[in-house]
Amino acid sequence: MNIRHLTIFKMVCEKGSITGAGKSLSMTQPAISHAINELEESVGSPLFDRVSRKVVMNENGKFYLSKVIPLLELYQDLENYSGLLHLQAPLRIGSCVTLASHLLPQIVTKFKTTNPDIQVNVTVDTSESITTQLLKNQLDICLIEGVIPEDQLERIPFSSYPMAVICAPGHPLSKSSSQPVPLDRLIKEPLLLREKGCTIRDSFDCALSLNNLSAEPLWISSSSDVIIKAVKEQLGIGIIPRIWADESIKRGDVIEIEIKDLNLSCMNHVVFHKDKFQTEAFQAFINLVLFDS
Repeated sequence: MNIRHLTIFKMVCEKGSITGAGKSLSMTQPAISHAINELEESVGSPLFDRVSRKVVMNENGKFYLSKVIPLLELYQDLENYSGLLHLQAPLRIGSCVTLASHLLPQIVTKFKTTNPDIQVNVTVDTSESITTQLLKNQLDICLIEGVIPEDQLERIPFSSYPMAVICAPGHPLSKSSSQPVPLDRLIKEPLLLREKGCTIRDSFDCALSLNNLSAEPLWISSSSDVIIKAVKEQLGIGIIPRIWADESIKRGDVIEIEIKDLNLSCMNHVVFHKDKFQTEAFQAFINLVLFDS
């Protein structure tokens, strides 16, 4: 049994005769009859009664036709989409929290303006989590900050941002604007840091290690916004991406501290699997990130 058999069967039912089906399908009557016989052998039951050299659909045939029609309609839909699936498939985007907050919504809005028929599914998580999903082909494109160690992934840098060390206006270190605060002095303070695996945390830990130092944070948070609020309450010194702290610094809610020999910045990348098939929508989204962000 195959699609050809089902198509012929449906046409015989519609035309009410093998002759009519043959004309519609540009096939000979013997070819039509042979296909119907093969189908009936496959089904294990006659689908037509042969009456006076005519074929009349029996009850088995009526029931079978009710199953065949939706199947053929679905098959036709699949044929219609052939060559166009890449224009209809959703685009699965992953992003780390920082880039999702400050960049991704604008990029998706611009993309939808020029690609209104493409559904964009977004996952916001840690860089480690979305990298894992990318390797498992659960995501198509990711916006990730920091280092991406996986050789299977293509990474294209598109922007960077500095890190900020912040404290409350009344904190003693806020009065140290005349000269940078030594790094060994900083780590004596209660530190409010992002979680391990986060780019900024890993960069800070690496900077400490290069200076034979280490730190045990008072707070660990996956949210830079939480750290800012804790700093405002004078609970400690926060280290977060500067783009998170800009507004609070401008308003005077927090003070940025300069730390001696600590110049942290984070490079942002658009990342995808090297073997990924790149549709037009895929390329359009990447171009938006690279040239419009």
